Amino acid sequence: MTDQYNTRKTLLMRAKDPNDQLAWNEFVEYYAGFIQMLLHKMDIPHQIHDDLKQEVLLKIWKSLQQYEVREGAKFRAWLGVVIRHAILAYMRSYRKRENRELSLSLADLEEESENSSRIDELINDEWVNYMVNHVIEHLRQFFSGKAIDVFLLSSKGMKTKEISEKLDVPANTVYVLRNRVKDRLLKEMNKLRASLEF
Repeated sequence: MTDQYNTRKTLLMRAKDPNDQLAWNEFVEYYAGFIQMLLHKMDIPHQIHDDLKQEVLLKIWKSLQQYEVREGAKFRAWLGVVIRHAILAYMRSYRKRENRELSLSLADLEEESENSSRIDELINDEWVNYMVNHVIEHLRQFFSGKAIDVFLLSSKGMKTKEISEKLDVPANTVYVLRNRVKDRLLKEMNKLRASLEF
């Protein structure tokens, strides 16, 4: 991400311009991983992930030009709707072309289209996971040694004593490292939310 356009909102406004290839590439670089995580979580067959991801990105690119920032409306909600519609449309056409049964059947997808709570919930859950993973990778530049490992093991439910033994660090160090990373994670998550969920 360039320093000149360091906010996602600015990037979004630039990406709306169909002639700004650099902005679109940055947009794709950031959101393609989220789309990939979502496809995996939805149990969509792996062999169609790349094609489906391209279709979703194309749908976003086409829809982005009509996107307007509105008071009280979140970009993430708009993005979730576009992604959901793109996935449903692709799966319908894929099923017609290939006449295959998928783990997420067309009937399920159509039912979800009307009652979209499951897909929307999945999109929200994956969005949070994606943001946390993004922030943790960002935090690696601020913490050296075992700090991130302590935090990750702790977040998986491992007890302080077990972490201490596994990483060969004193228990009081486990407490300190975990709390430092947690505090910084929360600050970075708030910053990221502010830049992404405008």
